[in-house]
Amino acid sequence: MDPFIAMAAYFVLFSFIVFVLLMGPSQKFRNGPIGMIHRFLTVTLINGIASVNRRICGTRLSGKFDGVYRYFMEEKNPVLQMVYLFLITGAVYAFYVSVWPHIPGPYLSRIHLYTSNLVIVFTYATMFIATRSDPGRVTQENAVKACKAFPYDFVLFEPKKCRTCLIQKPARSKHCSLCNVCVAKCDHHCAWINNCVGLKNYRYFLLFLYATIQICFYGTYLIFYAFMGIAKQMNLMSAYVSNIQTGKKVPITTYQAVLYLIHQYRLLGALGIFAFLVGFVILAFLGYQLSLIKSGMTANEAFKWEDLDEIIQMGELYVHEKAFDVDDAKLSKNPNIPKTIKLYWNETAEERKRRLGGPRGKNDYDGTQVQSLKEVQNIYDKGFWGNLKEIFFPPSI
Repeated sequence: MDPFIAMAAYFVLFSFIVFVLLMGPSQKFRNGPIGMIHRFLTVTLINGIASVNRRICGTRLSGKFDGVYRYFMEEKNPVLQMVYLFLITGAVYAFYVSVWPHIPGPYLSRIHLYTSNLVIVFTYATMFIATRSDPGRVTQENAVKACKAFPYDFVLFEPKKCRTCLIQKPARSKHCSLCNVCVAKCDHHCAWINNCVGLKNYRYFLLFLYATIQICFYGTYLIFYAFMGIAKQMNLMSAYVSNIQTGKKVPITTYQAVLYLIHQYRLLGALGIFAFLVGFVILAFLGYQLSLIKSGMTANEAFKWEDLDEIIQMGELYVHEKAFDVDDAKLSKNPNIPKTIKLYWNETAEERKRRLGGPRGKNDYDGTQVQSLKEVQNIYDKGFWGNLKEIFFPPSI
């Protein structure tokens, strides 16, 4: 098989699997082929392996395997942290072995001897900071202050206690079962840094993503021009090769030159391909994070909005606008206090008919059916720059 076709196939397959694992649970894909593949990879395949393991190894030994599985998949552990460090350290070692000798070169100045080291140190530093940073843990001591950071929208979040921590849950917070703590403005738990991403460390997580993308594409850039320098020193583009069919000498093509260089400098070529692929995948994930920031939501909230959209599509979300229960004097003194509040609730057609058909209470509002997600305001969206400012200068808790 043509090596470039093989590389393209591996790249497409790798990108597709990453996409399925990240986006499979979302409302847009969960009921389609992507969702089916996600369930197969994360549920059916795992259960199948466990079933085969029990039949082959017996109950006692398979129990130990189940314990290992729980540790890797359901408990906080440093495994992916170690994988990241292994990959980045291995790539750095390969860089010093294969790329460093070609700096300076025909297309690479001496400045890269210094900037490359700075980029490497910066990558390790951002990983350490993101790993050690406080994501915004909510405790008994700061629960009241954390609840004041964001108002409840009574759509995605309403006042209630965490059933595990037994403290008041702030709006936009989530209890992480891996870290066993409530996290303010929780985005997700990142296994690569073995830490939650939340209100206080989202900025460090973005910096970590940027640093990883930077080292990948900067490394790809250096490798490309190292190859260009090697080709120039070898006068490769002026070389001739024998045509297999005619036996005549013909000028070497760019494709043949690239294959020759990769074959002669395999470590350099492998490192370049690896850096580009990893950089591309992480760049796509950073793009997803930036799209969430633009929309004024976290990854956790994005799934909630998708679930809400599904409820709307089923015709089960209603809204009622009522006067805000606040003293008129306060309203006149503070124009920022809203004069009305929107109450949202979901109920099936059968539940609605049964509720409105019986005795009516003071809170039995008829309500208006919500037709589109656009009708529901995201009160946490302050515009892209406002959302970005909130990330880099979060409210104190």
